[in-house]
Amino acid sequence: MHKVQSEHVKIANLESALEGAYGAVDSYIAEAGIKDKNAIRLRLLSEEVLRLAKSIIGYGIMEFWLEGDARVSRIYLKAENHLDRDKQKELLSVSSTGENISERGFFGKLLSNFMIESPKNSTWSLKEYEDDLRKKKETDTFSQEAWDDLERSIVANLADDIEVGIDKNTIQMVVTKDFSEALKTIGSKPAEIVSGITIIESSKLDEERVYNRGDELISELEISPKDATRLKLIYEETVGMLKAMTTDYKAEIWFERYKKECCLKLTAKTDMSAPAKKELIDISSDKKNSSVKGVMGKIGDVIENGILHYSEVMKLNQEYGGTPVNYGTMGIYGAMDGMDPAVMWSLSDYRDALPEVDAEKEAIRQATDELEKSIVGSLAEDVLVGVKGNRVDMTIVYELRG
Repeated sequence: MHKVQSEHVKIANLESALEGAYGAVDSYIAEAGIKDKNAIRLRLLSEEVLRLAKSIIGYGIMEFWLEGDARVSRIYLKAENHLDRDKQKELLSVSSTGENISERGFFGKLLSNFMIESPKNSTWSLKEYEDDLRKKKETDTFSQEAWDDLERSIVANLADDIEVGIDKNTIQMVVTKDFSEALKTIGSKPAEIVSGITIIESSKLDEERVYNRGDELISELEISPKDATRLKLIYEETVGMLKAMTTDYKAEIWFERYKKECCLKLTAKTDMSAPAKKELIDISSDKKNSSVKGVMGKIGDVIENGILHYSEVMKLNQEYGGTPVNYGTMGIYGAMDGMDPAVMWSLSDYRDALPEVDAEKEAIRQATDELEKSIVGSLAEDVLVGVKGNRVDMTIVYELRG
């Protein structure tokens, strides 16, 4: 897939700029080869971003554009941060009360984060906002209302992430849309059932509690015994991957059920010291990680090295029949040079890349056998991993079979 960047549209008055902005969206969609429902979703998402622009257009000229490809596209909104502190305080007050703005709830939250400057450079993301609400919603009435509001938001449902970066001179929002086949349902509507969460910490892993909690979470999904058994196997292999990781982390795992799919969701934060980071870089550089076995071992390796830097993922190798196979490049997609380097990896892309590897046939056969022996590799429709900074997000998509 070739990367595409749309025309950059300067917006000083949205009404007069709308035609040019929509024209830029349509041209981008055509050039990137985005079709059918994906094209509709991206256009809706672009309209919502422009709607946000309309809410704040009185505060200066903005720039709007898109870039990416038919797999991952990003919508950008950028403006100069020229508000004085009195205006910032006024806007913060307005955003907090919901007065004098066209939207309350999630849209108002997004609006306030786009306009208000923190004393320091700062960022805000939809994923972080979701994490916070997920933890609070069962006991905090306000958080439950905020969660319901989030689920009703078109932009929150269609976007895979929204990031707002603010520094002294610039405010920028990046809205990411992942068109992975496995996300065609999961990425377009709220889940029918969302389980509770379990928290796993590397420093105090209580295996009995973690595995028992997995059974409890799966029981909330109201699925057949066979599907429950398969999801339990996927859950246990995921926990095994976490146990094998060398980094310190705090992870949350939960399940979401849709009409025909279920997915295991994992989000984790890591705090890596400089010596630990150097140690992992050294391991990656001298290829001592070539002994990594199994699909989940590879995913764990991609995660650990992705936390370091995208270039470290590219060094990952695996020996098959004496032939080194570079699996760092296999499955990587949607790399971005935006607000922060990121790594995105897909199991289905890894599967598709195997026959294309420039290596001996025996090496390909061994890699394929390894894939087939993995519980996750054989049961999951796809595994999608995103690593950015110290944050990891993983979605394992499973098709319900009854």
